[in-house]
This record gives sequence, structure tokens and C-alpha cells, in this order.
Amino acid sequence: MGIYAQHNGDTSIITIDKEQLLGIENIKFHSLVRDSIEAGSKDILVDLAKVKFITSLGVEGFLHARAICKDKNISFVLKNVNVAVMKILSTLRLTELFKFD
Repeated sequence: MGIYAQHNGDTSIITIDKEQLLGIENIKFHSLVRDSIEAGSKDILVDLAKVKFITSLGVEGFLHARAICKDKNISFVLKNVNVAVMKILSTLRLTELFKFD
């Protein structure tokens, strides 16, 4: 369990293999985002299939990563977002900031 990345050509998939994203994972997450960018990724997909709850600090980690990617013209996409997490993002009025798959 944890957070890990897979690189496939121009695409990196960062998988969060946890039910709760509390924000304490942000250092590891940002490290994986930076590593993906350095590896030449043009698309970064964050797989949230197992995440059922996210705190505001967890959301902040996504906002920071999105900003880094935007500055470098890299696509940042949240995929497999479940209803509970989408509701949190919607409540915070952030759904229009992110791309979803």
C-alpha cells in the first residue's frame, strides 16, 4: 500500500493505494510528480480508485501538483474518482479546476 508511479512513454500513472488521503502523503506525491516530469512525461494521471476520503491537505497536494504541471504544459488528470471524493471536490468548488477521466 502507498503511493507509486508507473512510467509508460509520455504518460505516468501515479496510483494512490490507500483509502484515506490525509495530506501526510504530499511529500511522496510531489516527489513522484517531479520524477514523472523529469522522466519526460507529458501526461500525469492520478489513479484514485481506492481513495474513499480526502482531507483539505490532500486536496492541497493535488492543487500544488496541478499548478506545477500547468506551468510546464503537462496534463494533470484525476482518474477513477469515486462519488465521495468527487462530492468533497464539488463542495470545495474545485471540480472545474481538474480534468477527470
